[in-house]
Amino acid sequence: MMQAVRAVLWSFVGLGGRRADAETRTESVGILPLIAVALLIVLLLVVGLISLARVAAGT
Repeated sequence: MMQAVRAVLWSFVGLGGRRADAETRTESVGILPLIAVALLIVLLLVVGLISLARVAAGT
């Protein structure tokens, strides 16, 4: 699971290791776990941004 998280974070913002290791990480994890982790991270990012906006707006 951590390999999938590292692969997704690397593809989003460049975190999680060197470029040379990116292909081996994505190949060893598989496509379905990568998609699931990516959707979860995007969902958490959107919810976090909405919550931050509500706090900043005072509602």
